[in-house]
This record gives sequence, structure tokens and C-alpha cells, in this order.
Amino acid sequence: MHEQFWFDVGRYERHRVEFFFDRMWGKVRISVDGHPVDTKSIMFSVRLTERFRFLVGHRERHDVLIEKKRKVLLSGLRPSTYQVFVDGVLFLTLEGQA
Repeated sequence: MHEQFWFDVGRYERHRVEFFFDRMWGKVRISVDGHPVDTKSIMFSVRLTERFRFLVGHRERHDVLIEKKRKVLLSGLRPSTYQVFVDGVLFLTLEGQA
């Protein structure tokens, strides 16, 4: 059971951001162009919203924020909701698969 998605950032300098979350073990992995940016374990987190912020790009820099919102009950068995912000603007909203 895992949730994953990807999106491209940048107008002139394009970068592929990939997000992977293993619901069974609580492992999060974020990469940009195949290079790891953040890895984290959120197995026993009490927060309903986890935030992952990082910069993308070299000459064309973008501030990326991914918010992962979990359900209150049985969160490991239910899909999370994700909101992606690029430079403070909502870029993408999606729901993980059950």
C-alpha cells in the first residue's frame, strides 16, 4: 500500500518532482530529477498535516511545499489528501488511492 505522484516545476528550467509514501511503514521519499531531496518516517506522527518544503531549480528557483493531510481514524488504511504549492500558489490537489 503506497501513494505516489509526480509533477513538473519550472517554465524555462523544467524539473520533475516525485513523491512516494509507503502507508504500511510510514516512509516518505521526495526526489527532484531522480535525486533524493527528503526522506522521513512518519509512522507514529500525531499531526494531521505533514509539510515538506524544499527549493527546486538552479537559475529559475521555485519554493515547493507539499502538504499531506491524513484522516483522523485508521489513517494507515485510508488515503491521504495532498496539496502542492509552488511559490505560495496552489498548484495541485489530489487524493491518494485506497
